Amino acid sequence: MTVPRKLLFAVGVALGSGAIAGCAGTPPADRGSVSQAVETRFGQPVGPGPKQNLVIVPEWLERGAPLTEEQAVVLALWNNALFHETLVELDLTKADLVQAGLLPNPEFVYYWPADGKPLKYLVDFPLESLWLRPLRLKVTAAENERAAARLTQLALDLIRDTRQSYADLQLAHERVKVAERAVKLRERILELAEARLKAGDASALEVSTARIDALQARQDLTRINFDVPAAEERLRNFTGLSLKAVALEPESVPFDAQVTSPVDSLVDEAVQSRPDALVAAHATAAAAERLRVARLGWVRFLGLLDATSGRVTGHEFGLALRMTVPIFNRNQGGIARAQAELDQFGRRQQTVQNQIVLDVRTAFIRFQQARAELDALRTKTRPEVEAAIKRAEAAFEKGGVTYLLVLESNRQLIDTYAREAQLHADLRRAWAELERSVGRRLK
Repeated sequence: MTVPRKLLFAVGVALGSGAIAGCAGTPPADRGSVSQAVETRFGQPVGPGPKQNLVIVPEWLERGAPLTEEQAVVLALWNNALFHETLVELDLTKADLVQAGLLPNPEFVYYWPADGKPLKYLVDFPLESLWLRPLRLKVTAAENERAAARLTQLALDLIRDTRQSYADLQLAHERVKVAERAVKLRERILELAEARLKAGDASALEVSTARIDALQARQDLTRINFDVPAAEERLRNFTGLSLKAVALEPESVPFDAQVTSPVDSLVDEAVQSRPDALVAAHATAAAAERLRVARLGWVRFLGLLDATSGRVTGHEFGLALRMTVPIFNRNQGGIARAQAELDQFGRRQQTVQNQIVLDVRTAFIRFQQARAELDALRTKTRPEVEAAIKRAEAAFEKGGVTYLLVLESNRQLIDTYAREAQLHADLRRAWAELERSVGRRLK
């Protein structure tokens, strides 16, 4: 029984080198990679994820302390069930990467001896797997990177949605305060109208109008009061606290963001570095590797080791090769499909780039709009209303006007406060959208 040792040694070296070549490269992306990318962009890491039926609730929140915007973002990244469900996709791509690196098992065939027929067995191994394995690893590695970039983008979307929900909750609380002031003011107008009616200086129609105005103000307050729990429940959903009986009281802090970079530089940065742009690039890279696999994957090249019992010298070993003859099938359809997918993903890169440009420019315009309108209200509208109130009060003290005019001026101020609260929320929402569009924190 003799085996060509040089040939066996060559086969062993080929197997080993194929395994080493397939294992070489960067480590696969995992949850830590996504967490690091999110922290680099927005300063907040992705948590390890809550266990089933276990949600992280900070002690200070259970004590009723106010919730800041940054704290809401942290809770969302740590508790949001849908986000952590999607993160499992990384484990799936890592499993695909492991599977792509496995070599196929050799096959063993054994023939029992019979009269006039010697014992025979053989071992075969698909040699083409040695050069196809690195190609398959490149495909799955690109898909793994694609999944990591997509999940990073989902994290940025979650941060944007949480911050906008937080702004909505702040707006709901501010609108309640404004509505309460409106009720008090209209009730004062009603009291004044009733007093004037008793004094004979007003008609019953004026009193009826003032009463209807007061009732409508209280009706508005009743409606607006329900906006607070509705906005709170939306924020609870993002932060994973839907089943927790803790109050989410937003912190009242001034917000005065400014954009210092020109929009063109923000667009260029987003096109180059936003995660969904990286998703499209990794998808194209994976499609290019799949095309290479399609062009070579149809090849079958088996190495055979045959052994037969001899008459004199025992087992006689023989080596052989078996390969596919590409007369009819060279995987033409698979190659055409892989080429079409590569073309599709290449075009999708342009589509994603156009969408990024639209997102950044639109968010920039919306922010500038809210910023300009808020500045106009602060510097022009509100000072003018406050000055009108002072003039009306001074004239009332001198007996030049009725107190009803003073109250009407105060009602204009309340409307200004309501508009200012809305513009503050619009500014926060536009800023959150702009940072998400660029893909990083801007200040």
